[in-house]
Order: sequence, then C-alpha cells, then structure tokens
Amino acid sequence: MEELKSLPVDEVISKVGVARAIGIKHVASLLFTYKCTISCKHCLFNCSPDQPSIRASFEDGVEFLRQLRATDRVVHISGGEPMIYYDEVLKICQTAQKENISPHFIETNASWCINDDIARKRYEELKEAGVRGMYISCSPYHQAFVLPDRFERARRWAVEIFGEENVIAANPSRRELERMAEIGRSEALLAEYTRKHTPRLVGRAGEELARFLPDRPIEELVGDTLWHGGTSGEKSCWKEFDPQEMWEIHIDPYGNIQTCCGIIIGNANQIPLPDMMEKGFTSNEIVRIVYEEGPFGLLKLAVKFGYKPRKGYPQKCNLCWEVRKYLRPYFPGTFGPEEIYDRYQPMDQ
Repeated sequence: MEELKSLPVDEVISKVGVARAIGIKHVASLLFTYKCTISCKHCLFNCSPDQPSIRASFEDGVEFLRQLRATDRVVHISGGEPMIYYDEVLKICQTAQKENISPHFIETNASWCINDDIARKRYEELKEAGVRGMYISCSPYHQAFVLPDRFERARRWAVEIFGEENVIAANPSRRELERMAEIGRSEALLAEYTRKHTPRLVGRAGEELARFLPDRPIEELVGDTLWHGGTSGEKSCWKEFDPQEMWEIHIDPYGNIQTCCGIIIGNANQIPLPDMMEKGFTSNEIVRIVYEEGPFGLLKLAVKFGYKPRKGYPQKCNLCWEVRKYLRPYFPGTFGPEEIYDRYQPMDQ
C-alpha cells in the first residue's frame, strides 16, 4: 500500500484499477451541480430535482479539473446527478483529455440508464474522452427512487466497457435491489436501517434521518468518529481539514472548495486549490475553530450569538449541522452555499 501511495495516481490506477486506487490516493471531486433526478434522504448536499439548474460552466469545468488533477488524487465528476447534463460533461471531458486531465470516473445514480443503447453509447464516449471508470450509487436511499433494471443495466455496461476493477458499485441480486427499494419507501423499515447503518447527519440526512436516533448528552458525542473514520475521543475535526489527511475535497459550480459538506474553506476562482492545499485552510478563523475544536468550538461560538444548546444531539456531526444552520446568517461565506442550507431553518430555541 505505501509503495503504491508514493506513485502518481494514473500509475496506481493502471496497476490496480480505479476502485482500489480510491483507498490508496483518496479522492477529489468536481461537484458539477446540486440538481439531481432524485431526493435521497441521506444526501449530505441536499441535492434534488428542485435545486436550480446551475452547473459548472465549460471554462470552469476544465479549469477545476486542472486544479483537482494537480492534487494527485483520484478525480471524479459528481453532483447532484452530473448525467443530467451529459453533453456538457462529455465536452468538458473531451477538452480535458487534450491536457491529460480527464476525470478518472463519473458518479451517478443510474436513473438516466433507460436502455442498453444509451448506456453503451455514453460509456463508450466517456471512455474515449479519457474517463477510466464509473461509481454507481446503490442503497435503500437511492433505490427508493431508481428502478432495479436501471441500476443493473448501468452496472452491467460499466463493467463491460471499463472493466470490473474500474467500477465502484455493489453487486446485489434483483431481490436485494427490490428489498432496498422496500426499505427506502417504508418509514418503519428506513428507521430501522438508519439505526443500523447511521449516515452522517448533516444536510437532508440531518433533517430527515436524525429523528430516527435518540439524542445523547453533548459530552458523549466526543467519542464519535469523524466522517471518514479517524480517532474517536477527539473534539477536533483536524483530519477532515488537513490537506494530507482529508479523504476527499470538492469544488462546486461556484468554485467553492469544501471537504465537510457545507463548510466552505476557499474558492478556486480566487486562490487555486493546489495553492490552498500547500498552505492549509486554517487562515479562515471559522475553519480553524472546526480544525482545532470540532463542532464543540462552533457550539461555543453560536452561544455567543444567542444559540441555546439542546440537552442532546444524536451525533457529533448532527451537532455541527444544527449549529451551522444557526451560524449561517452570520458567516454566509463559510457556511454555504444556499442549496445546502436555505430550505432548513435552525430548530426553535
């Protein structure tokens, strides 16, 4: 593993494939749009069909890929659902290929995959544009909306075109897919599933799923792990904001740089991502608080602005979400963009 980690990302992918390379080199994403074909209850970015049709421009898309590829991570285009704007995404990939900065994979929920011809054609075109693989989401949250045959078709053709080692997707049976859909559409079953497979309770998950878990005293939340693992028992969230340690980093259509969803740590239109990663992100006072003290530091800040803490929260990340909603009007440049926050208000004080 360590030997592979020292190699350039493209070389790692050539040796082990996209799926394994993610765990070795970690990821960087062009979050192309917040608009999506579905509204998963666990969506940290609050993506849905109701979001505005804002996406990265052609010029920004190429430039952001250029910056993301400079991180030497596995780069992908995500959303929302980027395949809503397939022609635009393809054009960006085709242009990026001329500089050898094509994304390594595209993330999708497979809702677009209505027949074999479309699946085969799009995958072949993306491969010709330098894309190496696909990530196809699969869970009760997704399958509540996406028909089983669309996921199966998306996966089957992705493996055919890109190879199994370059496809990140579960391989459930038809019955398992149908069961996922059943769980996702049932309040009682989804509550049970959420308690057994708890997502990070921010964004829509912080609104739709947090109610399925009991509140715990704030002092107990210190023992929670971070979003991508890490040592429990720490108040800080340093690992999510350290350029060398963070699991993933995103640039959204506005150029906002994010690692934890909804905390803006910079803007790629103002200071390029590689420059920011070299210097670190803690020049932002609010980001430094999260880095050093985690949501407990944000809680102290919110109290100064009049926030009255609840007796408990179901999760460390949910405490962060609730406090961020309260602080957003005071720090809109750090807690944003509006797609993630503005349909949700702080709980009554």
